[in-house]
Amino acid sequence: MREVVVAVYNSSSAAQIAVEDLTIARVPSATLRQFVSNARAPEELLELRHSNVAPGDRIVAVTVEDRHASVVMDVLGMQAPVSMTEAPLNVV
Repeated sequence: MREVVVAVYNSSSAAQIAVEDLTIARVPSATLRQFVSNARAPEELLELRHSNVAPGDRIVAVTVEDRHASVVMDVLGMQAPVSMTEAPLNVV
């Protein structure tokens, strides 16, 4: 089963370091995406509009096999995200 781990950071540098740490950790099956709450975001980032996300917050979402979710949570947690959650990815 696959899970999604989502971490919200106050700064782009914290999010970038978290992504780099996860890349270095070489977690098998991990797929990374970054989102930002800013209409003028760089092209490689997807804009996210949500009432719980402050302007400029950087969101890192990782899809991973459930057996690797705790490793992803540990790596992303090293950069002190504002919030972090994990949930099963229900693919029908």
